[in-house]
Amino acid sequence: MPGFYLPSENEFDPSTDDFVPLAMSKERKYKHFDLPLADRKMTFDFSREDEPHRFLPLLGFTDVVRKYVRNTSGDREIKVKSRPIRFAGHADAAYLQAYAEHLNGFYERVLARDGTSGSVLAYRRGGGTNIHHAKAVFDEIRSRGNCTVFAMDISGFFDSLEHIMLRDEVAGLLGVTRLDGHHATVWKNVTRYSWVETDDLDGLLGRKRNGHGRVCSTADFAEQVRGRKNGLIRTHDETFGIPQGTPVSGLYANIYLRTFDREMMIWCSRLGGSYRRYSDDIALILPLGADKQHVVAAVEKILADFGLAMSVDKTDTADFQRGLLVSPTPIQYLGFTFDGRKTLIRPSSLDAYLAKMRRGIHAKMIAAKAQNIPSSEVFKRESLARYTHLGKRRNFLRYAYKAADIMGCPEIRQQVSRHVTWFNRVWEREAVRVFGGLVTAP
Repeated sequence: MPGFYLPSENEFDPSTDDFVPLAMSKERKYKHFDLPLADRKMTFDFSREDEPHRFLPLLGFTDVVRKYVRNTSGDREIKVKSRPIRFAGHADAAYLQAYAEHLNGFYERVLARDGTSGSVLAYRRGGGTNIHHAKAVFDEIRSRGNCTVFAMDISGFFDSLEHIMLRDEVAGLLGVTRLDGHHATVWKNVTRYSWVETDDLDGLLGRKRNGHGRVCSTADFAEQVRGRKNGLIRTHDETFGIPQGTPVSGLYANIYLRTFDREMMIWCSRLGGSYRRYSDDIALILPLGADKQHVVAAVEKILADFGLAMSVDKTDTADFQRGLLVSPTPIQYLGFTFDGRKTLIRPSSLDAYLAKMRRGIHAKMIAAKAQNIPSSEVFKRESLARYTHLGKRRNFLRYAYKAADIMGCPEIRQQVSRHVTWFNRVWEREAVRVFGGLVTAP
């Protein structure tokens, strides 16, 4: 279970942490084989490498996400997606973060030279959020008036990056024929990385252990993790795939697709359209009447040249005339739907929010009952902060309100206007389910 290792207040969020590789002041408080750094602004000289940086194993766990999707009949279906997360120790993360800052300077200069800066949206400083980028697509649809829009998804993005191709793209970015120094050190350790599964660590040492701020003591690490015959350390020995969750992962993924982005931008421009990529989400806006099968086949062919494939079942298309939808269903992009009149949060995202709320409240009541806490003393305050507008932490409601404000779409606020009613209904239902009666505490 990752909760033993990760803090509760989003200091490390496995779904987004690799989106901000260049935030040099980012504080990391998660547990690892080393302690959090007292000085978060460590400095590194990447012009020389007297001695290669020595990496600790990554910590790994599988992030299981239940995704709610609507089928062609409009019925809700649950799809379970498992994503392996590997995250670096504190000193390693600081080193990789500083290296990403260094390498990013080369990448940004090449983007400016190639003219692709406006097409590559994710993992870049000051690039805005998915909300801003979805709004930009919808604004262009309105501006063009008549257009055909494609939203596509790259399948298994990080897990499919070919190591030699990544090495060559980094070398090309630097203007060299081979990687050496820090560039070689990082490439070798991100492609042929070692890691320890948190479940293996728990199985060997138990979940209740005192590592004095670490996931295990230094003695246990030396003797049980690294020193054991057939120990816990695993090695990634495939010729493709890089870990998600390190500070350089997002930048490496962008660099890997540098040539692809340039080719796609040129190809779309010849057709009179535009191209954008946000991590593994691709958006094309082409003149109305573009041959959908031809466009999808062409993108699949270009992706295949880079060892990647498209998630065909996730490809979404829509036609617009005078900025208004003339297809059966609206376009979906980066978590939003758009029909020319309204911008809304995708229904499956609302379903996922409600499901997460139900699971969270259910778990809270089960834990209370297990500790013999009477139903009258199970308080709503923490759950209200987590699942409603009353919380100060980042949550789905604050995200929805932010989206409504940035996009200028009051209909998004209307979508979630009854969220307190939803919360109270779930609370009452779970109270009956767990305690056999209502929980009346404030």
